[in-house]
Amino acid sequence: MPARSGAQYIASLKQLQPEVYYQGERVQDVTAHPLFAGPIRAIAEQYDMQLDPAYRDVMTYPSPSSGEPVSTSFLIPYTKEDLVKKRMHFKLRADQNFGFMGRAPDFMNAFVTGWALGKDRFARADPRYGTNAWNYYEYVREHDLFLTHMLVAPQTDRAKTSAEQEDPFLHLGVVRETEAGLIVRGAKMLGTMAPITEEVAVLPYGGVALGDDPYAVTFAIPNNTPGLKYICRESVAPSQPNSFDHPLSSRFEEMNCIAIFDDVLVPWERVLVDGRPGSREVINAGGAAEAQQTALPMAARMLSQMEFFCGLAMKLADAVGITGFLHIQEKLGEMLSYLEVGRSVFYGAEATAFPLPNGVWVSGGLGLRAFHLQTSSQIYQRMVEIVQILAGGGFFYAPSRADLDNPELRPSIDKFVRGRPGIPAEERIALFKLAWDVTGTAFAQRVNQYVRFYSGDPIRNTAGFYLAHPKDDLFEAVERALGRREGQPIPLSPADPGIPFRRRPESGSLSGAYPAASNPAPRRLSAEG
Repeated sequence: MPARSGAQYIASLKQLQPEVYYQGERVQDVTAHPLFAGPIRAIAEQYDMQLDPAYRDVMTYPSPSSGEPVSTSFLIPYTKEDLVKKRMHFKLRADQNFGFMGRAPDFMNAFVTGWALGKDRFARADPRYGTNAWNYYEYVREHDLFLTHMLVAPQTDRAKTSAEQEDPFLHLGVVRETEAGLIVRGAKMLGTMAPITEEVAVLPYGGVALGDDPYAVTFAIPNNTPGLKYICRESVAPSQPNSFDHPLSSRFEEMNCIAIFDDVLVPWERVLVDGRPGSREVINAGGAAEAQQTALPMAARMLSQMEFFCGLAMKLADAVGITGFLHIQEKLGEMLSYLEVGRSVFYGAEATAFPLPNGVWVSGGLGLRAFHLQTSSQIYQRMVEIVQILAGGGFFYAPSRADLDNPELRPSIDKFVRGRPGIPAEERIALFKLAWDVTGTAFAQRVNQYVRFYSGDPIRNTAGFYLAHPKDDLFEAVERALGRREGQPIPLSPADPGIPFRRRPESGSLSGAYPAASNPAPRRLSAEG
């Protein structure tokens, strides 16, 4: 099947019908439930975009196996031009939702492309697992599927590893092997948009502790696999949304779920890591290929959000006539400076791209990783704060669409709720509604928390960046300043800055690092659970 339309995606989802629960009730048809109407429509729009003549040359490429057009998300870039095309594709998809859908199809498409490129790691335990990784990538590409993933064990007793929990199957682990495949039991979080996806990829994230090999399992299965159920959190979207009062939360709510695996069969052809002894090492040694492929869509999403917030802040300030004040200009200038640094990193990583030994082109340097760390831990929150400061109390006297439509109220609203001369009340209200939707609502708080934690603990990630970063050149500058390199030439900056950094040996030292007291003795799981 070539690149799909939105209607084909919805038809597939309607046929699939995963086991989803919301507010204590089974959702019989996710395509008909009002909770999912907005996000399903937004995802369908992305599928339709790739067939639109205005976008299809950027958003699709000929399949290597069928020749049919498939999503550029899956393109393995063997030239710099391929990398440019992928960048344009990811940025376009992020711009469709202003960066507020972090787990739209393009992200997981890039993720499984990373699985394919990392197939040799999976083959260490068994050659068929490397084959499985490549075959699954081709299957998802050729069927244009929408995936979610489950990475993290539930927050039960986080002072203990998975094997030390009071129930050995609180966390997802392997119960037993059969001729047909693995039987897995337990739970995983957080399946972003899981109810409206078609497949789920499951893997441990953040490292696997000593003794936790049975929990070091990686696989992908359809969302309607027997024994798999999703329990949704409470929605952060308004119960009766409209595009004026809730311009983004009515469209881009990304539902999160906990996934319960009740003795689920995973066919052998869908297994990449099997939970046998040594699986921990396979998990803890990897992830580079996935990270290389997902860095670009993550950066595109964040850049789209930064562009959106800068535009919103400037229009908000202009609407009430405060752009002439020095302290307002300073705050807007601060936002724009973040944006331009972000743009330089985003496009500069492409300008310094280079081919790996396998011929695959990747973005140069560590800039995209640094951009991710800074935006997720500081810059996004600061942009939200500035918009809140600019709006002040203006958030709290923004009448609703129904008020504007009331002929008795409309004259008063037009008179007293307008902005500066030239900004009518409806325009001012619309801007403040949009600003509140992304800074003050439950939807906004969920996005803020997501941005901070969607790649794991930001403290641990930033510490890992320090451990992995090459330090010799930086130390050399200090040695020269101390006069210890007299007579030696000052090193020239590289003519080709895209040459990869030399990673330090301890680059993976945070992968699977746990306090020594929590490292369990090896333990076998009981099949009776």
